[in-house]
Amino acid sequence: MRGVQDLGSRDPNGIVTAGPWLARDGYVADTAIAIDRLTAKIERLERREEALQKQVAELVELSHQSGRFQALAESLRNSRDYKIEETTRLVRDLRGRIDAIEGPKGDFASRTHRTLVDVNRKLAELSASREHASHLSELRRRFASGVLITAAIGAFVTTVVAPLL
Repeated sequence: MRGVQDLGSRDPNGIVTAGPWLARDGYVADTAIAIDRLTAKIERLERREEALQKQVAELVELSHQSGRFQALAESLRNSRDYKIEETTRLVRDLRGRIDAIEGPKGDFASRTHRTLVDVNRKLAELSASREHASHLSELRRRFASGVLITAAIGAFVTTVVAPLL
């Protein structure tokens, strides 16, 4: 038989400082420390992951907002371009209509009324002269009716009243 080993505590505090289990306990203690450190590191990484996920969510929201702003800017630019094109088309249409009313530009060289303003002015002059002519016509009509009445009275006097006298 082998010799009896003293596996008891030699320390007055009751801590066993000798025996075959010391190597195993050291390994277990080192492993426990490493596991505690890994657990703490995993918890830190999880907290960091949550913070990074929040940042990523914010960045995604910002990118969506940026996309919406770009779509709005594009929409406003298209709307502005459409309005400009529509206005240009209306101006061309109006210019074509005015050109059709005024006639070919080559014919204007011999005409005195080259624009609608000149035509409008001339129409106002003709309207004024028409009013003057109608006024003269009214005077002529009154004069003629006066002469007619005078002639009728003279004829009446000479035929009816003169023999009576």
